[in-house]
Amino acid sequence: MACQSDPENWYQKEFTDDEKLQLSKQLAFMVGSGYYYNQGTVPDQFLIDEALKYNAENAVAWRERGIPYLKRGFPYEMHTYYQKVIEYDPVQWQGWRGYLYLYFYRDYERAIADFNATDTLTPDFTDYPQAQSVDYMRGLCYYGLEDYSMALQFFTRYVDEVTQEKDESFVDTYAFLYRGLTHEKLNQPDDALADFDRALKYYPQLSDCYYHKSRIHYQRGENAQALQLVQEAEKYFQQGYFHLRPYVEVQEQIYQYDIDQLIRKIDSRIFFTDR
Repeated sequence: MACQSDPENWYQKEFTDDEKLQLSKQLAFMVGSGYYYNQGTVPDQFLIDEALKYNAENAVAWRERGIPYLKRGFPYEMHTYYQKVIEYDPVQWQGWRGYLYLYFYRDYERAIADFNATDTLTPDFTDYPQAQSVDYMRGLCYYGLEDYSMALQFFTRYVDEVTQEKDESFVDTYAFLYRGLTHEKLNQPDDALADFDRALKYYPQLSDCYYHKSRIHYQRGENAQALQLVQEAEKYFQQGYFHLRPYVEVQEQIYQYDIDQLIRKIDSRIFFTDR
């Protein structure tokens, strides 16, 4: 006689509360690790659904749900899902949201608010969401807001902390680049040049620093030095040694057009000076 059972319950599983939490964690890890499916694909979203079914407060799963919308340019959906992330695990993720506000949306006020919140949530140490100091990123935010005094304060706080705890060579090279640009905005060109040189000490091919040094020397009427520097900038730029990030344009991004324009201005001045 055939087995009289309910086919709908053949694969029904029962889990304890602890097992549900662990299963949710494992499923979210499978998504976040990138080993299985690309972000935003149907299988990826299915795994996230399963993770949230077993634990609706899984912050990692909510984050993974929001990231594909971020990268595809749907800020409302990203923000909605990231609200869940911060609700369930602000200590881990609030600084990460600030990172997204800074780099993807240039929403500097919201980014600063998130970075400030990390100081309250973790008062005993400086957070590094996405491996970047919140002090360094606050410097970028204030630079974007044209509050250069505050930008200088946070860049210097970051540089000093890393230098004291480890060594200057551990400082993010781009922090010297942006602090140099901040000095220039504050009409401190010598300090700007010193920071550009400090960046070149650790990243000697960085085209951005040669370009900005060239601009300052051009402004001073030091044409031969400006020309030599911008030629270095062009050489390294064409080799791919310039500041850039995936997905977004960085602040003060340089392009071949900028270098060409500066070369033309320097050449023109030299031509008319030598006549």
